[in-house]
This record gives sequence, C-alpha cells and structure tokens, in this order.
Amino acid sequence: MNFLADLIPDNLYDTLPLIGLYAETHFRFRIPFSRYFRREPELIFDAPWRLQPGQIPSIFLVIHDANLYPIHLNSVEISIRQYKQVIGSQTWLLDETVTEHQTHFEFAMTDCQIPAGELEIIPILNYTVNGKQRRMQITNYPQITKKPLLITIADQDMPSIPGWLSGDAHLHSSLTDDQVEFGASLEMTRRGAQLFGMDFVTVTDHSYDLDDMPDNYLKDDPDLVKWKESRHSIEQLNLTHPLTIIPGEEISVSNARGLNVHLLHYNDSHFFPGSGDSAEEWLNLQAELSIVDVLSQRSPDSVSIAAHSVYKVPWLQWLLLKRGFWGATDHENPELDGVQILNGTPASRAFQESRQLWIDTLLKGVHLAVYGGSDAHGNFNRNWHVKLPMWSLGEHGGQIFGQARTLLRSDSNKLGDLIQAMQAGRTALTTGPVGNLILNSGSQAVGIGDTLNIGSDQEIKISIQGSSSVEFGSEMDVILYLGNFLSSEESILYHAVDQKHTFDVQIPFTPAASGYLRLEITSEGSRWPGLYLSSPIWIDIINT
Repeated sequence: MNFLADLIPDNLYDTLPLIGLYAETHFRFRIPFSRYFRREPELIFDAPWRLQPGQIPSIFLVIHDANLYPIHLNSVEISIRQYKQVIGSQTWLLDETVTEHQTHFEFAMTDCQIPAGELEIIPILNYTVNGKQRRMQITNYPQITKKPLLITIADQDMPSIPGWLSGDAHLHSSLTDDQVEFGASLEMTRRGAQLFGMDFVTVTDHSYDLDDMPDNYLKDDPDLVKWKESRHSIEQLNLTHPLTIIPGEEISVSNARGLNVHLLHYNDSHFFPGSGDSAEEWLNLQAELSIVDVLSQRSPDSVSIAAHSVYKVPWLQWLLLKRGFWGATDHENPELDGVQILNGTPASRAFQESRQLWIDTLLKGVHLAVYGGSDAHGNFNRNWHVKLPMWSLGEHGGQIFGQARTLLRSDSNKLGDLIQAMQAGRTALTTGPVGNLILNSGSQAVGIGDTLNIGSDQEIKISIQGSSSVEFGSEMDVILYLGNFLSSEESILYHAVDQKHTFDVQIPFTPAASGYLRLEITSEGSRWPGLYLSSPIWIDIINT
C-alpha cells in the first residue's frame, strides 16, 4: 500500500465532490442569476473509457431537458485519432426533433477499421435550438474544455479468475435527477457495461429522487411511480440481456452522530425514504430513518452496504446539508453486510482512511465484506459536475463508470446468485488486477468470505492466485495480511514484489490464534493505480 500512498497529491482528491455526475444546469434555486445557465438542453457526448477486445466503439449523445428547450438534430460527425493522426471518421444525417425530458442516441463506428490501443474520440453535433444553428464538440457545458474523449480498445480481456464476476457496485441512472445532477438511462448504462466487459451492475439511485413525481423533482409522489417503474424496467432488461442489473437505492440515513450518510441497499421489494440531505426542504435536514432503522426493517433477500464510508464531504455540504461520514460505531452494526471503501480511484486519502477503519472493524471480529464502485452518474469517460451551484462547473478523471469495481465469487450472474454471494461476503474490489485466496485443511477447502474451523496447532495450506495485464499493470506487488484477534493487530504473512502477469503460490501455515487472512495486490496501472483487495477468510480455532 505504500505505492498508492506515494501517488496521492496533497489535498487534491479531498477537495473534489463525492459524486461523478452529469451536471444539471437549469435549476436556479429561485435566484435569477446563474453563470452556466443556457436556454438549450444539456448536450453531452460520452463513451466508455474501455472496450473489450473486438468491440466496435459506440459514442452516446445524451440530451437532457429538451422538454424545456426543444432541439432539432441536424448531423453528427465523429473522428478518431491515434498518435495524433486521424484514422477514421463517420457522419450521420439525423433531421430529428427532440422534445423529451431525457433521451440518448448511440453512434457505432461501423464504417471504420479501428485498431486496438488508446484512441481520441472527437464528436461534433450540428443542431438547431431557439431558431439558431449551433455546432458543439463533446458538450455544450460552458466552462468545460472540449478535449477529446479517451477510450482504450483492449487487446485482451480484463484480468479474471474462474468463478469470479465483475461489476460496478455503485451507479446512478437517469432516475437520479434533481437540482444539480442527472445520470444515464438504464439502457445506456447496461450497454456501456456490456462494451466495457462487466458481468453485472447495480443501480443505486438516490431514494430522495426515486420518490419524486416523474415530471417534477421538487414534488414527492405518494404512489412512487418512478421507483415502481425502475423495478419493472430492470426486471425486463434482465429477461432480455445476459448482463444482470441489480436493483437498489442509495438511502440517506442518519448515523450514530445524527448526520446524514448514504447506505447502498440492494434487492429489496420495499422502498425506504431518505431525504435528509436532498435540499428539497432546507429547514428539514433530518433523515427519516437511521442506519439501525433500515437494517432492522429490510427484507431477508436484501444486502446493505455503507456507501463511500469515510469519504469526508466538503465543508459546504456539511454546513448546508448536514452530511457526514461513517464512523466506527456505524461499522460495527452486525446487520451491515459490507462497506464500500473505494469510490473511484484509490489515489486518495479518503480511500486510505476508509481502508483503515474497515481493518479496525475486522480486528474486532465483525464480518464486513469489502466493495468498490464508481458512484458515477453517467460519466462513462470523464467526470462533469457542478462545483459551486449557479457559479461554476468542473471536470476531472475520478469517479467514472467502471473505474472501481466489485468482484463476486458467484455460481452465475443470475440475480439470486449475486445476492447470495454478497450476503456470504464473497467479495473483493479491483481497479484492474485480480486475485484469489483458498485455504485447505484436511477435508476442508474454503474461499474468500468463508470460515475455516480448525483445531489448535493444525496446519493449513494457503493458495494465493493473481493475474493482471499490460493494460492494468503487469508487474504486481502481492501482500497477504494476517489478522489476529488476540493481539488486535494485522501483520504481513507473505509479501512478493514484481509478480508478472499471473502467479500461483502455496504457503504452509499454522495459525496461533483465531483471526482472518486477506489479500491485496497493487500495480502501476495505466490511467490510475491498479488495486485488488479481498474480503477476509475467517479462521476460527476450536480448542478441543
């Protein structure tokens, strides 16, 4: 982990917003002035930053608020560069008027011979709005650079271990739609994940958005039409596509200190309200439910995860929205299934602090699985967001779609199997490299998330596997950590550097006390640090 710590710029990521979102630019908080307000819909070209080998690049055009500002699409021109040279281009004549609140178009580059590697995508939209001809590159957001989208067409599949599936465990769709943000549609999200090479995604829209009227995010809907329609849409997509969407919501709940924190809640047939930090009622910042309330009321087929656990919010969000972060007491709730300690890139102090609090909780014997996710609201390629309401927009390369992912040891990517894997704690997180950990003792063979029951002085055989690629950093630093419940400390049981591409190591070991083993792998990566981090295998020594 020293490698990651060395890459953290002083205070850089600590000053960034907690979300990666498409920026809503038309809401003005009853104030007539806004520096980024424009009388036309938000227009954004987007594309997954990574594609599986052999995939044809698809570029999406997202159009939001065309119901307020109708737009006529004239044509789209897309050129592709590699090493600063144009290697292909394609034009679409559209002649189409858009008046929907939100829609998207997909443009597949089928007429070009496109090689593997890193590519620059330069999309241009010619359109008419308010009777005027316009020409836009990348996005019509003001204050935003028009630099090309960067995508990588991989020359080999993502690193994988048999029996493990990969997906983004924290995503928002277009049903997250409010005063400052909106996301991509369910269909666009599913399609982007397919191009990327994921097996599943979760859709965790804000509970305070899911209970809004479909046509007015400032009014609550007692009939919960948006929430019900989201469940139906996800069910239909899962029937017709191999990639599984896990239904969920991100609930704003109060922590032990009474501050608003977020809880990722998957696969519950019951809706949980949470509007404490929604800014829908400025004089009411109290969450309807606490962490304990949700965990005690949830259905038996659901999974609950602490969202971006110790990612501390900017002071303005603390002041105006009463937002906080997850503390030690919150982590120790035995009903909590896991914690999302990685929210985007691992090159941040917030990740380091989240990781440490998770370890402190493990050493108390609390079975808490680990998760990674992007928290992306669309943003397949880079992060566009509201920096300061009505004043400034920004962009950066963190918290983008698929940047951090969760791995599940699951029999299949059917919804029931994925939920069962989560409930059993058979999880890991990754930004690229992957690993596996198996313990053998006598007739027992257990994997990540399981418990090994052994007698005192009984030897076990540890099997460690790992894999990475040039794309994600082929040289790996591998550490096996031993947690000891008696000493309440972690120590390094095994450490190897410069492991290349794949490895398989066998280690004999006799535990001295009950505890756990967990695996971490780091690599240099290409765009950001490569990281794999597993949930524990628990070791229970039975005195006979």
